[in-house]
Amino acid sequence: MCVPHTSFVPARTSRSGRSIDRVIAAPPELPVTTILKVRPGHVVAMHVRPGGKRLFRVLPKTVYGRRLILSVTHRRGAWAAVPTFLVPNGRRAWVYVDRRTFVVRRTRWRISADLSARTVTVLHGDQRVRTVRVTIGARSTPTPPGTYAITDKLKGRAFGRSFGCCILALSGHQPKIRTGSVDGRLAIHGTNRPDLVGARASQGCLRARDRDVRWLMRTVPVGTQVTIRR
Repeated sequence: MCVPHTSFVPARTSRSGRSIDRVIAAPPELPVTTILKVRPGHVVAMHVRPGGKRLFRVLPKTVYGRRLILSVTHRRGAWAAVPTFLVPNGRRAWVYVDRRTFVVRRTRWRISADLSARTVTVLHGDQRVRTVRVTIGARSTPTPPGTYAITDKLKGRAFGRSFGCCILALSGHQPKIRTGSVDGRLAIHGTNRPDLVGARASQGCLRARDRDVRWLMRTVPVGTQVTIRR
């Protein structure tokens, strides 16, 4: 993610012509996330660190058959750190940002989940656009905090009634899975139990009412970063 920075305007001068020994800070830039869209036919090499050992060679489509889109959390020269479900929660893989492999885009959308408040807030730049109530992980299957990214938009019915209308799959893992036809992927998804929204009742995912998840599906792009805090 591009780190907001503070720029400065030139120092002013007094009437005598002497410079005033201070600078005036301009407002910081709004948060922007860099998104890397893999070009068709290109394989992505993921490394343990910039220029380090190669971990994986990844096809240009996700395990769900969608276009592979990566979200950048850190940059180091031409290298970018990206969250991926191929590594444990909290870790990153590094990719070399080659314009022949990636289409580079940016977004001001981001999502912040507050486990204490049991809410998900959608932001565009520094503006709060919408806040919705969610079900969070039960005590035995807690929702893992951290920064993830939306990797896929999926129809819920393909995975079972409990997923509601639709699923925003994330780059993380549910730490504990008890039952169900899921692959352990962390997600924000709909629910067939809206009465449990606001409770501790999921296996780790964030569940929202279908109307709210449909809005998320329409509004935020794949690659949007999701930060989950206790």
